[in-house]
Amino acid sequence: MGFWRRKARAGESRAELAGRLAALIDLVDEGIRAQPNAEEAIAECCRAGAPPADVARRGGRIVSEYARLHQAAVDLGCEPGSLRERVAELLLYHATTVEDCLKLAFSKFWSPNAPRHGHSHSGLGEHARTLRECRVALQMWLDDVRSG
Repeated sequence: MGFWRRKARAGESRAELAGRLAALIDLVDEGIRAQPNAEEAIAECCRAGAPPADVARRGGRIVSEYARLHQAAVDLGCEPGSLRERVAELLLYHATTVEDCLKLAFSKFWSPNAPRHGHSHSGLGEHARTLRECRVALQMWLDDVRSG
């Protein structure tokens, strides 16, 4: 029995819960695989000088992917205060972090004549590690549900 154990929804079988958990683990795996690309986009946005235009395109795709993962996680059902809700929040955090860095790097008020010194950013930071830890907890929960 673990801290993640919650009662199944009314009428939800163990098989249905296991299916939802497996689907959520797949979403988290996609998010984890996208983390290096997100970190790279964040770093490129923070460098001094004008960022290359392809950073905006790649970053936009990363934001879209994390937003899609977030919405898919929400669609699986997230009870307030649950591990599933935390995973959805983390996926949204990843999207907004990359988006905010893109907004800083490609500000509509930026002047090409102004020097660009860059800025510091810790990337996805602690939230990236937390998403990986949530994946482990979800797998433990799924194993517990399947073993019965």
